[in-house]
Amino acid sequence: MKHITPVIAAFLLLALPAVAHAQCRSFAKNKCMPAMAPYKFNETFNAAQLAPGEDAQVDLTFYSGQEYRLLVCSHPILGQVNWQLSDASGKALFESTANDPKDHFDFKVATTQKLTVHIDVPPADKGGNNMLTVGCVSILLGYK
Repeated sequence: MKHITPVIAAFLLLALPAVAHAQCRSFAKNKCMPAMAPYKFNETFNAAQLAPGEDAQVDLTFYSGQEYRLLVCSHPILGQVNWQLSDASGKALFESTANDPKDHFDFKVATTQKLTVHIDVPPADKGGNNMLTVGCVSILLGYK
């Protein structure tokens, strides 16, 4: 019986990322997907579990002549996240900040190119509890 407990603990630790990813996928499907209309979701799912003060980025390929909707959806526990779409040279093409929040950006690209989405979760308020909060941030891409 002593040997079974460490095995179960190890299994639970290994399974935790899969459970978090499944919860994030469920959140995106139920809370974010309706905002994709009238665009069709391209089935590419990019998401991360982030805490206040953390950031992430993902490179996405966009094809010439195609109309896109880029949607960034975050769990309410994180508050309003900042996000930016930039080109290969780092030039900002679109930006959403806490002062001017937008959850999506509709656009058309003239040439096939790789663009970068950078997500920034603002730090938590210093007042209040010291609990670490983690929430899902999803990047969804749709096309017409």
